[in-house]
Amino acid sequence: MKLGSLEYLKEMMRVTNADENYLKLAKGEYESYTMVLNAEPKKGVEEPIVIGYKVEDGRITEVWEGKRPTTFTISGPYGVWVDILRGKLGPNKAITMRKLKVRGNFLKLLRSADATIRWVELLRTIPTEFEGEYAKYNL
Repeated sequence: MKLGSLEYLKEMMRVTNADENYLKLAKGEYESYTMVLNAEPKKGVEEPIVIGYKVEDGRITEVWEGKRPTTFTISGPYGVWVDILRGKLGPNKAITMRKLKVRGNFLKLLRSADATIRWVELLRTIPTEFEGEYAKYNL
């Protein structure tokens, strides 16, 4: 599945909502997120990818492609997202190192750090196709 495709997002929702450990860590979370994977034309990623999802009491209840108003917007170069999914860079470290930019209540986002780490572990189980030069890292 291509990273950021609607097919990928639906699988992300299925895998996430089926994981009891994640659901415990994210219980009580009611937020919405926009993720922006910025284009890197020199590396074969021609267009930015903008996706989003909504969380209600820890469960992902909705996914979409494109921009919508959300509680948080997290953006960064496509390659940073690939590094996170490959396990080369932790999601929380990427944020604190400013490799990913956050719009929204930063401290509130950090409170869900354990859930975020578990969520990325789950994402690594999804067969994922990356674009451009990053295709060599397909999961």
